[in-house]
Amino acid sequence: MSVVAPGPDVLARHLAIRPAWRCRACAAPWPCPPAKLRLRREYAHDHAGLAVYLCVLMHDAIADALRVGSGEVDPAEYFARFIGWTRPWPARAPRPTRAEATGASSPRPRP
Repeated sequence: MSVVAPGPDVLARHLAIRPAWRCRACAAPWPCPPAKLRLRREYAHDHAGLAVYLCVLMHDAIADALRVGSGEVDPAEYFARFIGWTRPWPARAPRPTRAEATGASSPRPRP
């Protein structure tokens, strides 16, 4: 069985309805998975442009939520929803100890 990717006409229907910021095609919080796929394709060679574009939309969504009084606005939630998915974060390397950073030998462990 082969999986066929949705065409551009199907993905184009997944647009935000304001001020609720829900997808007009599937009613999921926007950007929904099909909208994310479309945006990834459109901005495949411009990751910074995608992040800037989504930052502007996030600002608009927060302003709409505050204007219509749709409840508490959690900035971390909006960041994850609009921007956090755009690029995977690299695994965080452990922070070097002071001795490792300066090249000094580490102190003797105490018994």
